[in-house]
Amino acid sequence: MMKRPCAIKIIRPEKAGNPQVIARFERKVRATAKLSHWHAIDIYDFGRTEDATFYYVMEFLPGHNLGELVDGHGILPTARIVHLMTQFCNALAEAHEHGLVHRDIKPANIFCADRGGLFDVAKLLDFGLAKPTTDVDDVGLTQEGSITGSPLFMSPEQATGSDQVDARSDIYLLGAVMYFMATGKPPFVYEQPIKVMVAHASEAPRLLRELNPEISAELEEIILRYLEKESDDRFQDAQSLQDMLAGVPCQDAWSNHVAAQWWRDYGCPERKEMEKEALEMAAV
Repeated sequence: MMKRPCAIKIIRPEKAGNPQVIARFERKVRATAKLSHWHAIDIYDFGRTEDATFYYVMEFLPGHNLGELVDGHGILPTARIVHLMTQFCNALAEAHEHGLVHRDIKPANIFCADRGGLFDVAKLLDFGLAKPTTDVDDVGLTQEGSITGSPLFMSPEQATGSDQVDARSDIYLLGAVMYFMATGKPPFVYEQPIKVMVAHASEAPRLLRELNPEISAELEEIILRYLEKESDDRFQDAQSLQDMLAGVPCQDAWSNHVAAQWWRDYGCPERKEMEKEALEMAAV
């Protein structure tokens, strides 16, 4: 056996009798498996055990999702935001080229990993709500007028149950995630989820530099354009975002060398455990 580190997601047998749960699970695997980009997570296997447990096996990522990163270490400097989101735009562009709209981009679904000797490698996770725009097999899985996504990170189209959810909805979600990276807060925070959803559809977010004066005017302008209420007023594709991010002035560059130093200082428990196991195996 290769003893390759991996991660496994499963559906418990008690949920396996729900056809929609199984269909969404299979859709997630099919959607993710279509992607070959370095910044999209790799799927190794998919199947069902003898006790009716559905599973899929994916690459193991030592690191932190963006929620853990910001909550544990504070808001990110402009250069690191640009570094991570430029990578993520590449993976999202490939997904959109395949006709996939993610619809659930949030800090928990963007991973900052240590891969192949590189640090701060952004990985796009969890296509559980991804919808192929031309796949007739998905009719019934997401009904017109239904609400999908996570309230804190939800486009106006999703919040209102519109059937016009497309790649530009993912652009809005990217803006919401970048807002969180830059300020430590989602664009809208209320105790009731429905109030958050209404705000996505009707309220302007607070200016970023009121929450973080260190953010450049250029980055604030880009993020606020991501968050336009009308999809026609946003950037229209991930490549346009990447082009704009390339022009954001950064006080200090965020290189692999700088990232490596950060990882040495703050580390990753999973990586340290893997290194320990490797040393133990080498000693056998």
